[in-house]
Amino acid sequence: MTYFSYVFPVATVLLQLTLTALLAKGRLRRYPVLLLYSVTYIAVIVLEGLALSEAGVASALYHKLYWTSDLVLDFLLFLMVITLTHRAVAGNPLLRPFARMLFLVVAAAIVLPFILFHPLFQFGWFRHTSQLLSLGAALMNLVLWTAIIGTRDRDPQLMSVSAGLGVAVTGVAITYGLLQFTPVNLRWLPDLFKSLTQVGGMAIWCWAFWPSKREPSPGIGVVPDPS
Repeated sequence: MTYFSYVFPVATVLLQLTLTALLAKGRLRRYPVLLLYSVTYIAVIVLEGLALSEAGVASALYHKLYWTSDLVLDFLLFLMVITLTHRAVAGNPLLRPFARMLFLVVAAAIVLPFILFHPLFQFGWFRHTSQLLSLGAALMNLVLWTAIIGTRDRDPQLMSVSAGLGVAVTGVAITYGLLQFTPVNLRWLPDLFKSLTQVGGMAIWCWAFWPSKREPSPGIGVVPDPS
């Protein structure tokens, strides 16, 4: 597992830097939450690396930073699903009631952890809250897919972003479910699965924003048809 503990952070940083660069080329306004998630993810890896080298993996500082950052990233994924779903139903007559429903979903995601899980801000609270957000995001992503499929003019890029998002949030939700039934000495397996899904989601996002090859114009190296 030591090998993977170095490979995945490096792969994640490279993918996130690539994604940030691709978004900076003109998709910042359409996907601001995705950009915020990408930048936050890079900052988290740097901060966790510093805490790990200074205090060690068993320190309270590293544990607090790890679970807090994990919760922040999961909330950003949840927020990303909500914003993309709102965009997918734009122009629909049911937009106003649907927007109210999305607002209630966000409010419930923020309030419910403080009602359902105790003691607050402890290991169990962070884990259950992240699991709740990831499960909610996975379910809302199905709503997003339904909204995209139901539109006449489907946005292929939005579908790809939704696919990457689905891989990421579903991987987190499944990981936290598996951790409850996995022995301590085998918990690296769910963690490995989570890392794979995170890298997979990022790779799909990079592919979604990768510049497509355009057909050469007739004035550049192409002989126009005489007819």
